[in-house]
Amino acid sequence: MKLHATYLLMSLASASAVLAQTSPPPENTGANVNIVREVVGKLAFRALADGRDRGHEDFRLVAYADGSRQIYISKDFKAVNAQQTMIARVDARFRPLETYATYWTRDGFQGAIFVTVTGNQLHASVNGPQGRRVHSQKVPDHIVVVHHGETMNGWYMWPDFAAPTSGPQTMNNYNINGAPRDGGQVKGVYHTGTYARVGPETITTPAGTFDTVHYQLSGQVEPLDLWVGTEDKLLIRQTDTKNGREYILVELKTATPK
Repeated sequence: MKLHATYLLMSLASASAVLAQTSPPPENTGANVNIVREVVGKLAFRALADGRDRGHEDFRLVAYADGSRQIYISKDFKAVNAQQTMIARVDARFRPLETYATYWTRDGFQGAIFVTVTGNQLHASVNGPQGRRVHSQKVPDHIVVVHHGETMNGWYMWPDFAAPTSGPQTMNNYNINGAPRDGGQVKGVYHTGTYARVGPETITTPAGTFDTVHYQLSGQVEPLDLWVGTEDKLLIRQTDTKNGREYILVELKTATPK
């Protein structure tokens, strides 16, 4: 009887130990420790000549405790019957880590692309109307993935944020083309471009007044002027004079989790 009682006590102790190991911790009732802030906003697309509505872009950004950021974008470029959806993550320096994007044009669905950058290796996988394609290549430390989500255009000059430099600078781009002129599906192409830091400027938009840095992109198919602001390096305004376009921030809300 004594042996049975001892065995029972040992079994109960063992069961209690297992239960203690497998029981979930109590639910958190405060702020999520992973999230530093959330930013929600909207860009309007307009014609420079007459202010005609050409579309818009809605975005939501989450900043994490390790300094990385992830953004979700839905872009309705109705003037050309294009729609894009993008999810992208960058590290604390704004260097790209992953991006996933889908592209629709006036010709219909052009495909989805998933791009990762690990160290100096870039890998891309495309699924589209013409099947699956994969691509890998070595890339330098200064590499940007050009998604064509206007909000993220501020992330393309990330080395300049740490060490502002005047004059022409080189951009190493993996440029995602959602509507290749050869009629093919979405694909990425590596090339270099040029940008210059014009300097700090304070500008006012329907979303408020912002301290920004003015940049100019050149050596591209469409030269651009960009005004980048906030600690998340968001696009505040962009002008494309060649095509008569303007992209401007019209809504912005920042919240700290409670």
